[in-house]
Amino acid sequence: MSTEERIDVLDENGNSLGYSEPRSVVHSKGLWHRVVHVWIVDSDGKLLIQRRSNNKESFPGYWDNSSAGHIEAGQTSKDAAIRELNEELGILHSVNDLELLFTYNKQYVLRSGKYLDNEIADVYLITYTFPFDLSKLTLQVEEVSDVKLIPHHELLQMVVDLSPTFVPLFDSSKSSFEKSVYYQLFEILEKRYPTKQ
Repeated sequence: MSTEERIDVLDENGNSLGYSEPRSVVHSKGLWHRVVHVWIVDSDGKLLIQRRSNNKESFPGYWDNSSAGHIEAGQTSKDAAIRELNEELGILHSVNDLELLFTYNKQYVLRSGKYLDNEIADVYLITYTFPFDLSKLTLQVEEVSDVKLIPHHELLQMVVDLSPTFVPLFDSSKSSFEKSVYYQLFEILEKRYPTKQ
């Protein structure tokens, strides 16, 4: 019998409050916690994105970043990122492969207020120096239903257009995407992999 994962509880600045709670409690009470988002880009500037399983609590069936997950109690951010890549996609990496791009706070309410998500997200990039081979992946079917590669400029357009098929990367009621923290990812990718006209 598996036990529910425990998550360290933080304040909104990311400081530990010295205790952990089960994941369900963290989301029912809206407690601040840390998560990881990992983006994989290949030598052609294409991003690996995954379609979330239809069984997910939040945004089922939506396209999302390469890999993401909660940081378990006592675990480091980088170790959590490596664990999630292995669990969700069957990819083995070293913490040295992770480039921390930025950290940001994100809040949203789902399921008529029954799911409160107050998270601090560490956003990482892994850069491949060769084209990515999707056939080498082993998907965790409980978490991931599909994967694909997409040019970064096409994904940017989906995000800006608020595509109903992609997990929202910014709160459109508060700002334009260009003013959001996640715009940094696409600025970095455009510098490294300029869009061909």
